[in-house]
Amino acid sequence: MMLGCPKSMKVYQIKLFIISILGFLKILIEPIRSQDKSLDYGEQIYDLADSAVTGLESRTVLGYDENWLFLRNELIHVSKGKFWEKDWSDVAVSGKNPLDIFLSFKKKLDSLGVEFIFVPIPSKVNIYPEKFSGAVKMNGELPISNDQHQLKPFYDKFRKLGINVIDIEPALKSRRTTESFSSYCLSDSHPSPLTCQLIADLLAKEINSFNWAKDYARESIVSFIKSEPKMIEVLGDLIPEDKRETWSPEELMISQVFTKVNAELKPVVPDNDSSPVIVMGDSHTLIFHDGDDMHASGAGLVDHLQEKVGFKVLLAASRGSSSQALRQIYKGKEFWEGKKMLIWVSSVREFTEERRWLQLPRLPR
Repeated sequence: MMLGCPKSMKVYQIKLFIISILGFLKILIEPIRSQDKSLDYGEQIYDLADSAVTGLESRTVLGYDENWLFLRNELIHVSKGKFWEKDWSDVAVSGKNPLDIFLSFKKKLDSLGVEFIFVPIPSKVNIYPEKFSGAVKMNGELPISNDQHQLKPFYDKFRKLGINVIDIEPALKSRRTTESFSSYCLSDSHPSPLTCQLIADLLAKEINSFNWAKDYARESIVSFIKSEPKMIEVLGDLIPEDKRETWSPEELMISQVFTKVNAELKPVVPDNDSSPVIVMGDSHTLIFHDGDDMHASGAGLVDHLQEKVGFKVLLAASRGSSSQALRQIYKGKEFWEGKKMLIWVSSVREFTEERRWLQLPRLPR
C-alpha cells in the first residue's frame, strides 16, 4: 500500500518526532510547575514569626534591619499560619470564627439597605519579611513570598458569602517593585501615609460608582483643599520607652486635606451623623488623622476619602479593637435613615487575636 511519497513521509516523521519530544517535555515540566505552585513560601514566614515570639514578653520585636520594628501581637497572629484551616477554638483567642461575626453583621446591614465593605490591613511582616529576618528566601531584591497572596483563600470565603473585601495585599506587594517610599512605617505598627491614600483611592472608586454618592457630593457645602506634600518626622509606637530619646526619627511624606473656616485652613472633621457613609475601624482609621501620637492630622485614610468623594463621612473608631467601635453606631432608626454604606477597616491580627468580638445585638427600631 502506498502511504505517500518519500518526501512527505520524511516530513511526517519529523513532525511525529517533534510532537513526541514536546509530549515528553510536558511530562517533565508539569510536575515541576505543580511543585512550584504547591510551595508556600509564607510557611517560612510563619515559622520565623513563631521562633521570634516564643518566650518573648516585650511588645516590640527588633527586625533584621535594625531600623525596622515589629509588633509582637501581630507576629503571634502570623505564627499561627493558615489559621482558617484550623480549629477556631484552638487558634483564636476569642474561640470564634470571625467570618460568622462579619456575616451576621452583613445580614443586619442588608436589612437596612446598607452596603458593606471590609478592608483588612495586612501584617507588616507579610509585606516586608526580609526586614524582619535575614533568613527569608529572596528572588533578587524581593522576597520570594512577594509573588504569593497569603490570605486570599480566607478572603474568598468572605466573598462567597457576599461580603465585599477590598484586599490591599496584592497592591502593596506589586508596589515593592517600584516604590520609593515604604508602604509601612519603620518604627510604627501602622501603614505609611502613602498606604492610607491608596486605601482611600480604592474606597472612593467604590463609593463614586453609586448615584447616591454623586448626588450627595453635589449637595455638600464643604470644600476640600489638598496641600502640597511635605516631610514630617515620626517616632513610632513600637520604639521602647527607654530608647525614644536616642532613636532617630523616620521621615514620612504626607499630604493633608483641609477646608477653609474664617479664612483659616482646618482639617475636616468626619462627624456628619447624617452622612450616607460610615467608616468604622481600629487605629488604622486614626493614624495621621487624629494628631498627637497618631503623628499628624488631616492626612489619614478618612481625610483623603472625604476629599475624593466630595463630602463628609462619619468616623466610628476605637483604638483597642475595631468591633468595639460598634458602640458608636448602636443607635436608633433615625440614625440609619439615609445610610448607604458602612466600611469596616481593621488589622488582620484581629482574626485570631481579638479577645471579645462585640456584635450589634439587634436592628434599630
